Amino acid sequence: MMVDLFAQSPDAVIIVRSDQNSRCIYACNSAFRAMCGYTDEQLVGLDLRSLPLYGANPLWPIIDRLCASITSVNQEAHAETYFSLPRLDPLFGELYAKRMPDSDQALVMVTIRDRSEHKWIEDQAYERSIIVSMLLTKAGTVVSMRSYRGPIQYDRLELSRTNSDQFVDEQDRARVRDRLRDLQFSKETGEFKFILQLFQDRFHVHSIVKPFFNGDGSFRCYAIIVLAMDAVGAPDSETANWQINVPYGSDDPSESAYKLRLLMLEKRMSVTRLAERTKISLTTISNIRNGKIKKPHRLTAQLIADQLGVSPLDIWGPYN
Repeated sequence: MMVDLFAQSPDAVIIVRSDQNSRCIYACNSAFRAMCGYTDEQLVGLDLRSLPLYGANPLWPIIDRLCASITSVNQEAHAETYFSLPRLDPLFGELYAKRMPDSDQALVMVTIRDRSEHKWIEDQAYERSIIVSMLLTKAGTVVSMRSYRGPIQYDRLELSRTNSDQFVDEQDRARVRDRLRDLQFSKETGEFKFILQLFQDRFHVHSIVKPFFNGDGSFRCYAIIVLAMDAVGAPDSETANWQINVPYGSDDPSESAYKLRLLMLEKRMSVTRLAERTKISLTTISNIRNGKIKKPHRLTAQLIADQLGVSPLDIWGPYN
């Protein structure tokens, strides 16, 4: 029954049985096995400290330290860090540990959200002048679209519902599709130049694409950053006004999230640092930053705004 509670979670989840002398793996879900590339037989029942260490930031000591920090008083712990697994470059993730209530044993549930593709985009935004970023899933849909210069005049919902093939001009479609397959096979980062088709409008696009994978080798998604976007047939100086038109008004959560992301980029403020300085949880900061929390509580908004040197009004508008 306990395993059934988390087996279908899209996040990697591991349950650790903790006592004074050891911390052993009690159970893990399919998402965790896909992330790390191990089977149940290779993990369940083993002490975290007995598992092999890979790379500069092995995962098992990180989980062990999180679980060690859980007490009867402090029943939750968070971390945002790089971690290493076999067969993969270092990953970047958010880890959340919580003591499981109503259990006869001392069990800690650790949830890991692999944010490697988001971290790569964030790092690129520090180094390059980016117009827009997005993720392309293995199902061929565009998600997590982020604008860095202001909204393109298209409906975000309609964009997210359109198959990615339809965004590439027909004359470039086969070439782009083959190039994406090549990147998936080689696991390398590639440069793309093609004609983007946005409904009735066409643009010359220059983009960088990086594939990301699970620990078992299965493909997860492409991360894409757009560096240049010029209307087809327009003068060289005329660049597309990359703005996303959200039909719900200026106080839509995505608009506030966009402002917050820009401010964090300008201040070079990571989610972890903002969480540490405000004493707000990583999960809450991430949800506000991604627009999942429409408008945080007034005190939360004030704490965040203070660290960014602005007023809450500048990000979320007036509070009644």
